[in-house]
This record gives sequence, C-alpha cells and structure tokens, in this order.
Amino acid sequence: TGSTVRVLSNINCTMATTRAAAVLVACLSVAHAFQTSGLNRAFAPRFTRRTALSMVDTTEITMPALSSTMTEGKIVQWLKGVGDKVEAGDAIMVVESDKADMDVEAFEEGYIAKIITPEGEMAAVGAAVALLAETEDQIAAVAAGG
Repeated sequence: TGSTVRVLSNINCTMATTRAAAVLVACLSVAHAFQTSGLNRAFAPRFTRRTALSMVDTTEITMPALSSTMTEGKIVQWLKGVGDKVEAGDAIMVVESDKADMDVEAFEEGYIAKIITPEGEMAAVGAAVALLAETEDQIAAVAAGG
C-alpha cells in the first residue's frame, strides 16, 4: 500500500502541476493580447440586446472588460455625442480601467440616442452606458422613452 500511496501522490502532483501550467498559459495569453494591436477588438463593448423604448428598437452599448481583472470602468470622455452617427470601428469613448485609459470602438452602426453614464462616472462591466438608435429620426423617441 505504501507504493500505491506514492503513485497516487505523484498523480495528484502531476495533475496539480498541469492545472497550474494551464492557468499560467491562459494568463500569458491574456497578457499577450494586451500587448497586441487587437486589444480594442478583443475586449470591445458588447452591443448586447435590443429593447423596445417607445416602440423604437435600440441597441445597448455596454461597459467593456478591458482587462481580465476589471470589474468597473470610468468614462473619461465621450468621443461621440447624442445625435452623432456611429460606424463600426469608430472610437466612441475613452474608458479608464484598473490598468490604463483606452479608446473603445463601436461594433454596430447607428446614432447615439442617449448617454446613460456621463463623463467622470463609473459603470460596472456589462452595464449599459449608452443607447444607439437605428435612424436619426428615432433619437428623440429613445431619449424620451429611456
């Protein structure tokens, strides 16, 4: 039984070492992503769900996770204002995370209809910070309804 215990201990140590190595590789992969130019795309805001406000379809712009440890972010500056046309790839806001200030790009097109979180305010990762309307004519309805 002594040799059995020794073998099981070696297996457990090997499994623990393998898990630790996998975690280390994952951490290094995330760190590498932050050093590459694709960072904004990798951690860009999710335009999550469509909601009906005053019978108008809107798209939420949410606070992105700019790092693996980020739980909330501060909007330093809105680069687009209410009424501005947004194209996919446009920088729409500057967010201060726990690590750095970063420009955040849009992934959908539309018009900024309402800014929910103003400059200087904090928002949790995943929280809606603005609403996009599909057309310029819908901006007033979204602002009034939400």
